[in-house]
Amino acid sequence: MRAALWNARAALLYSLGGWTMLGAMLHYHSNSGGGGAENGGKPENESDPQANQATHKEVFTRETALGFQVTTVVTYKDVQPPITRLLRRVKSFLVSDDGPPSKN
Repeated sequence: MRAALWNARAALLYSLGGWTMLGAMLHYHSNSGGGGAENGGKPENESDPQANQATHKEVFTRETALGFQVTTVVTYKDVQPPITRLLRRVKSFLVSDDGPPSKN
């Protein structure tokens, strides 16, 4: 009984470490833009349509009850997360389609 419990705990710890490492790699890759630190995080392919997308900026201002003014600025790009592109590519291999190949 104790061996089975120890085995379950070890498997949980092992899987938690694996998923943490995978998540850290995806986070690092998405924040660096895939370009690495040597070129300042810029993508290597300048003709990439996702690299040339404009940034959007939203400014939210509100006033608190004490008279303070709080301003929040949100800047973002309309870029698909890497996991979405990966899932679409896997789906294109699994589902047969007679149409032209996907651009993603």
